[in-house]
Amino acid sequence: MIRFIITTAFFLVIGLLGYNYIFGTAEEKEQAQEIFSKGAEAVGAGADLLKSEYYKYKDGKYDEALDNIGNGLSKLKENGGELLGEINSWEERKDDWDQKKIDLQERLDADLDSINEEKLKKAFAALEKEREVLVNEGKRLKEKAE
Repeated sequence: MIRFIITTAFFLVIGLLGYNYIFGTAEEKEQAQEIFSKGAEAVGAGADLLKSEYYKYKDGKYDEALDNIGNGLSKLKENGGELLGEINSWEERKDDWDQKKIDLQERLDADLDSINEEKLKKAFAALEKEREVLVNEGKRLKEKAE
């Protein structure tokens, strides 16, 4: 959005300057010519700046900064790899938990009359404990990723 506004404003100014330079009064033509010459000076100064920075770059001015950025990216990649491994492990355990839940539900649906109520309570309690652990670890991984 901002890019669009800046681009539109730039072309509007260039268009107005061009119009004034071609169709404007003598005063408007002079003003447009002055602005164009200042613009050329600014472009020349920008080119000189880029040229001097290029030579400084070749002389090694930015080597330390580039090394620091490279080291930072390497550390980020290593940490990201560890985090990715933790997330994958969590997802596998969550999938295992989902399967246990499905299996328990199927046993419950299949053998409603012959199920031992005590075993059922223990199975649901274990499943609930495992769910809580997964939820807490998932929250921790989410915070770590942010």
